[in-house]
Amino acid sequence: MTSSRPPVRGARCHVVKLGGSLITSADANGLPHVNEERLAALAREIASTQLPVVLVHGTGAYGKPAARRHHYLDGVITANRTGVFAQVSALLSRLELSALEALQRGGLCAVRVPLAGLCTYEGGEIRLLRVDAVRLLLDHGITPVLGGTLAWGRDGFAVYSSDTLAADLAIALRAAGLAMATNASGVHLDHGNSDRIYHQLNADDTTLTGAISPDLQDVSGGMRAKVHACGRAAHVGIPTFIIDGRLPGNLTASLHGTPLAGTHITTGGSRDPGDPPPD
Repeated sequence: MTSSRPPVRGARCHVVKLGGSLITSADANGLPHVNEERLAALAREIASTQLPVVLVHGTGAYGKPAARRHHYLDGVITANRTGVFAQVSALLSRLELSALEALQRGGLCAVRVPLAGLCTYEGGEIRLLRVDAVRLLLDHGITPVLGGTLAWGRDGFAVYSSDTLAADLAIALRAAGLAMATNASGVHLDHGNSDRIYHQLNADDTTLTGAISPDLQDVSGGMRAKVHACGRAAHVGIPTFIIDGRLPGNLTASLHGTPLAGTHITTGGSRDPGDPPPD
């Protein structure tokens, strides 16, 4: 049963991004599926806070293999490849419906917001144009849901990464907070070699962020791009976290500003060498 929160017109919202690898997986035959049980549980955590939330989700097993298969890991589908655009759009539509149904089963009054008309792709750049429709749903006590998708323009089609979209929305809405829930404990100090994470990471410290290996097989750019997107939100004073979405209760705690496990993304001067190292 879904329920909307009591509408508080003009209240500052939180933006939550659920990573694609957190909420999707592929079966033995490579067919993508939504982890509906996990998604419903995360929805229950959001609903329990009674906070106004804009929800963004990644594409995971629906989007990343398609980018590799159709050779657009650079994020661009040229204008002459309309068939690829159509196929991928249909695939993402299946993800969107399954995700929306799971969110509603988890108790959220969740409504899909189509990106058509909200963004533009021009001159090689995607820009979020307006968020009035999102604000209106929030004013009605509804949870707007958006997903990483394909934008289009005269030059063709391009991937609008869910990480970028979440940061763009947080900035445009002057959000009270941004939490990106992932399939990892946070931002790892030495990815692949250690489970240790940064409890706090300065996105402006290029020595630290440059050490995060780029994922060349991930059309969205992997953790390095995620940190960059979070840094843009942190720059305008939005409390921003990359958290472990697998840990029960962590999303609820993060919406209250005190995650149980994750990395607080900050900006400003580089970490003082005299500061204790992250652990």
